[in-house]
Amino acid sequence: YYKGKNKYKLAIEDINRAISISPDAPVINYEKSSILYEYGVFSQNVSFLDEAEIYLNHCISLDEDFILSKLLKAKLFLFKKKTDEAMVLVNDVLKLNSNNADAYFIKGMIYDFLGNTNLAQSSYQTAVEVDPNFYDAYIHLGILHEKLGNNIAITYYNSAIEINPNCIEAFRNRGLFYHFNQNYALARISFEKVLEIDSTFEESYFNIGNTYLGQYAIDTVYTDKYISKAISFYNKALLINPKYVQAIHNIGVCYEIIGDIKRAKQQYLAAIDLDNNYSPSLNALNDL
Repeated sequence: YYKGKNKYKLAIEDINRAISISPDAPVINYEKSSILYEYGVFSQNVSFLDEAEIYLNHCISLDEDFILSKLLKAKLFLFKKKTDEAMVLVNDVLKLNSNNADAYFIKGMIYDFLGNTNLAQSSYQTAVEVDPNFYDAYIHLGILHEKLGNNIAITYYNSAIEINPNCIEAFRNRGLFYHFNQNYALARISFEKVLEIDSTFEESYFNIGNTYLGQYAIDTVYTDKYISKAISFYNKALLINPKYVQAIHNIGVCYEIIGDIKRAKQQYLAAIDLDNNYSPSLNALNDL
């Protein structure tokens, strides 16, 4: 429960109690390694991943055919860029169970990392054929096709949304796809959906601001309307995170567009105060 809520410290406290009672139970060692792995990825702390591997190895020594532990170790190998070792474990799992959707998914991640788009797509596709409700596989298919510039990415994001309508990632990715393809109205709808799920998700306010800035670039008739809305949403992002450098910079861009050079300079300087190496504001200030 705590792991599912990203409350990893509490999760570790409880799994430690379980370990103390049954130190040689494979499933409990696996669960501890799983918590540590997710905590390590979440916090980008490699020490948690190293600790996860210790418990994972113990689990495998207790039960060498424990499929979940093999799959998690494959993920650990992939995180460490040990693709050959990861592939061996995934294939071991598929020998034990040829219908394991997670194995095909991780195989897709390995191919994706290696830059083999065709095999990555094939593996992700097999994962959703085995498990039609595999949320993460649809997300990765969407990302893969987005990189290729294929509109079918939207279909995969929509499939992910149908499976989990309360997960931010699919709405966010769909919104960004629409945005980068200059479909700003649909992008806004996706970002607004994110805010319905989490009203404190600062990036969505920033992204909505960007849609108005994008609309200004292709439709200069309503300059004041678009720019004022963009500034409004950037400020909403700043209410949540006052150090949101990109939002501060973009407000400067907005003021520059409407000819308020004094305020534009103030914003660029404020961004540089927070990040001395923020090149967009440094360049904009030099141009002014």
